[in-house]
Formats: sequence, C-alpha cells, structure tokens
Amino acid sequence: MSQTVSKLLDDLIKKLEEEKELLITTVKDSKQVEKLNKVIEEKRQILSDLSKHTAEDFKGLEEKLDRIKNLSQINLTIAAGNAQFIEEIFSAIFDEPQKYDQSGTVKQSQKGFFNKKI
Repeated sequence: MSQTVSKLLDDLIKKLEEEKELLITTVKDSKQVEKLNKVIEEKRQILSDLSKHTAEDFKGLEEKLDRIKNLSQINLTIAAGNAQFIEEIFSAIFDEPQKYDQSGTVKQSQKGFFNKKI
C-alpha cells in the first residue's frame, strides 16, 4: 500500500510542478488557462485518491510531503500575485471615481476585483 501512496505523491509533485509553470505562463498567454484547469482537475483527483489512505500509509514519506507542502505554498503565492496583478490592471483601466470622507481626505476603497461591476 505504501508504494501506491508513494506513486500518488510522486504524481502529485509532478502536477504541482506543472501547475507552477502554467501559473507563470498564463499571465502572458491566455491559451494556457485550459491546460491549467486540466492540471488542477488531475491534481484534485490525485488528492481524492490520497484521501482514501490512512496516516499509516504515509509513514516514511515525510520528504515527499514536505516537497508537496513547499510547492503548494509557492503555487499559492504565484496565484495570489497573479490575482493582484490582474486587479491592478483592472483598476488602471476602469478608474473608479475618488470618494472623499467627511474630513475631506480621499477615502480608501475596500472593493476588490471580484466586487466590481464591469
């Protein structure tokens, strides 16, 4: 059973590395989005398969688990950076009128990209 888990972890590492590359390239090439969605779905299936195993099955595989944790954190950071980049582009394109508070200073908007109407 441990070999099966080990192979699944190897597959997950490959998908995370693929996801990282696609997260980087999707910003400059929108055609990569479909590939990224496919990789995310494949990753989700691997995680589903891994969830069927017990904690005992993961003993001795701590190095792979650490690698997965690090890759996941890197991918999350890249994805968050991409979202911020896109939000900044939309803010520049769709300039919101400035709002002033009662003291006459510019009021900071609390809206994010997903709350805006386009």
